[in-house]
Amino acid sequence: MKPRSSLQIQKSVIFALVLREARSRFGDRRMGAVWLLLEPICHLLIFSLLFGMLRGRTVSGVEYPVFILVGMAPFLLYRNTALRLMDSLRENRSLFGYKQIKPLDTYVARVLVETCIATTVYAIIVFGFAWYGFDMSVHSPLQWVATLGLGLLFAFGLGMLLALVTHALPSLKIVIRMAFFPLYFISGVLIPASYLPPAMMPVLLLNPFLHILELIRAEVLPHYIPVDGVSVTYVISFTMVLLFLSLGAYRARRMHLISTKNG
Repeated sequence: MKPRSSLQIQKSVIFALVLREARSRFGDRRMGAVWLLLEPICHLLIFSLLFGMLRGRTVSGVEYPVFILVGMAPFLLYRNTALRLMDSLRENRSLFGYKQIKPLDTYVARVLVETCIATTVYAIIVFGFAWYGFDMSVHSPLQWVATLGLGLLFAFGLGMLLALVTHALPSLKIVIRMAFFPLYFISGVLIPASYLPPAMMPVLLLNPFLHILELIRAEVLPHYIPVDGVSVTYVISFTMVLLFLSLGAYRARRMHLISTKNG
């Protein structure tokens, strides 16, 4: 039997981890699959009704449900990816007894599963919106896909860093989860960034999520203009630094991650 290369072994490991992760996410629990679709729909309905009562049915020239979906879907993907990576060490602890499986493999598998789930849910909702008559076309599809990919790289780096931090300090997990709640509002998920307080904008623009969502909306909605200060260069630079730090810290502590029970 021909021996396999290290790359072939890693591909097989990641594929097996993807299957395991998908099965653990769904398994025999139908409500788990249903909730993946219900969560964004509930967000859309609640905030569409509230915004409609307060400011009307449109924002930036498009129907508000379309506006919020364009920003909410990627934010939920990035949030879920970061938090799932944060919990990966604890939930896959038993697998690290096999020398072929490394923590990085579980990170990659979780990113792939989260992306597939989010893509499927988004496609279902977009089909429903189009069926009801909403315009769901994308103004600049290539740039949109590139920005989505950049945001996913950012979430991957963030998730790895959170996993390393919470491995050393497990009590921080609840604080990190709570921190995503204000991020939901100050990242422009529900309203255009131009509606946020101008005096706070220099501070708010430090948030990469705000840049990513503004860029995504500008690439999907033909008449949407991002707030001054939004820059793809900032997101790329932030992501590269984050990946450098997280991968470097992972390499330095990879044996410690496997040998201890924290996280």
